[in-house]
Amino acid sequence: MTQGRPAKKMLSALCLKPPTHFSFLLLVLFAACCLLNACDSAPVEGNAALRDIRGEESSAPNRFFGDIKSSEVFATVERDNYLSLPSDHESHPDFQLEWWYLTFVLTSNTGEELGLQYTLFRFNTDSRGDQQHAKSHWANTQQWMGHASLHTKNRHYFEERFAAGKVGNAYVKRQPFTAVIDDWQWKSPATNNSKEAASESNGMFPSSLLFTFGNKKKNAKSNVVAMNAALPTATSPSSQYSLDNNAVSVSLNLNTTGPFIKHGDNGYSKKTEDGRLRSYYYSQPFIQANGTVNIEGKTLKVSGKGWFDHEWTSHLANSQAMGWDWFSLHLDDGSKLMAFRMHASTGRSKNEKNEVYTTASYITTEGIKETIDQASISITPVKYETIKSGETKRTVPTAWQIRIPKKNINATVAAFKKNQWNDSLFPYYEGRVKISGSHSGSGFMELTGY
Repeated sequence: MTQGRPAKKMLSALCLKPPTHFSFLLLVLFAACCLLNACDSAPVEGNAALRDIRGEESSAPNRFFGDIKSSEVFATVERDNYLSLPSDHESHPDFQLEWWYLTFVLTSNTGEELGLQYTLFRFNTDSRGDQQHAKSHWANTQQWMGHASLHTKNRHYFEERFAAGKVGNAYVKRQPFTAVIDDWQWKSPATNNSKEAASESNGMFPSSLLFTFGNKKKNAKSNVVAMNAALPTATSPSSQYSLDNNAVSVSLNLNTTGPFIKHGDNGYSKKTEDGRLRSYYYSQPFIQANGTVNIEGKTLKVSGKGWFDHEWTSHLANSQAMGWDWFSLHLDDGSKLMAFRMHASTGRSKNEKNEVYTTASYITTEGIKETIDQASISITPVKYETIKSGETKRTVPTAWQIRIPKKNINATVAAFKKNQWNDSLFPYYEGRVKISGSHSGSGFMELTGY
């Protein structure tokens, strides 16, 4: 595969790719097969393997990662191994799963509200987790997946890409910070200042984010300039990639107004009360974004707030991990809230009720984090939406009541539009929300396993 050439697109469309991509198709199919532990089964189309796991009308999460299983041979998340930034911005290949997640609530110069997502996923698909064996046998156990999504009031643009690690077109590195898959690029400028390079923020921010994706409508025209030879810096907001046959072109400058936040115990984040499901997890909730979004030839100047999550683990693919409801919220008083409900089976009895573990990080305007324990927060679904994905109907909770009495929070968090569903290898809900009640504001909601 040549660098810069998209490895796209949806898994369900892989059979339509031309013969020149045949070797890559085999790689993607093999990776997907390994991820789903289905290599000894008859092939299934699209996401059917995942959809068979769950009934259509059930409203409780059920195994976001399908049949992929965690293994003790991968590196484990330990409480006494504290996060260190900026070094932990980079990849952790000995862990089974990892993602770098950007979401934005943007407003255009014409007042249009947008919800934008840019995500890189990394999977270690070696069932033994033996990196030395992989190196000695020229094996490639690192597989990458990229997701891009844009929601306008009336439309949703989404694209999914796959790539193999160690080839050169998908990677994350620390200095200068770079997170790419093909020509989707998030990059900070290089610095010769060792003090700046060692700081938490300057390892990642300021930075520029540039990517094009999605399918155009028929007869759409583009007035975007051709792709630049060099990646623009954060000081050149007008630089853009060519749309070509893509519907959306994004060019954003990113900076921060507050610190990184390490969730849980200095980044050790429990997903169940006993910690059997856990991860390393930190965020940057104080991102300010400005730039342009071109949608089918129409360029919008945009600005708004962003949220970055970085998480890695070898435990969330455990068969007991059924899914989660996750919220990243920008409140009107300048504070931030990360909250989630993890759904987990106990593994003891089929008839035993699933465990629901709830926690949150409340973050002041100054960047001081307070962990909200399960006894101090309630997250309750109050409205459901039926979403049709292919032949599958899913009942998804898209409005929630979040109560944290000691913070005087009693807010309703609701989707800002219908059908914010990413129909990808691992289908999930990811979309912009509006906040009302004790607080107003905006943010993002992710619902997995439905």
